[in-house]
Amino acid sequence: MKISLCNMRLTGIDKEYYLNQLKEFAELFSDSKINSVQFGKQDIRGGFSITLVDKKHCVPEQKFFTNKWEMLGYIVGFNNATDNGLQRWSRFFKEVVENAM
Repeated sequence: MKISLCNMRLTGIDKEYYLNQLKEFAELFSDSKINSVQFGKQDIRGGFSITLVDKKHCVPEQKFFTNKWEMLGYIVGFNNATDNGLQRWSRFFKEVVENAM
């Protein structure tokens, strides 16, 4: 799954965290006909959006936000609400326990 940041920068201590969250969010669409997910300032009004692009390079879905932090908060919340997060943590704890023994 290809992701792209459009006119948006991730900086600071949380850069890697948010980049990982964007990748996790894009992975949710890997089974569908979506080819890439674009994040960033794509609206002429100055808003931010998440854009899904299918294999025909059409935009079947786009969600708008007023600022970058609202968009990133939505993505983090969406990732936490899926079972993906629970499965990832259970695998992590299982590996920790196995390595400790």
